[in-house]
Amino acid sequence: MYVLYLLAFLLLLLSYLFFKLKKIVIGNLLVTIGLFLNPLGYDLVLYSIDSVTNSYWLTISIMYGLSFSFFGLFIYLNDYKLFDKLKNKILK
Repeated sequence: MYVLYLLAFLLLLLSYLFFKLKKIVIGNLLVTIGLFLNPLGYDLVLYSIDSVTNSYWLTISIMYGLSFSFFGLFIYLNDYKLFDKLKNKILK
């Protein structure tokens, strides 16, 4: 387990270096892999919500709600025209 944390830390450190060197694509790839390998944040949030609710299904529902709200916030803040893009894909 600690090997994954060490690997995630090294990948995030390397991504910082690549961002400084203006190699954005490689930096983004390393950040993505590093965040995928770092399960600590998700586990802590899931455990803390489960400790409060004492219900697995309520905890998972809250986590899906959080995920959906952050996805919606991302779309809103980036001014991403999701429905326009979906309509264009369907009509093609």
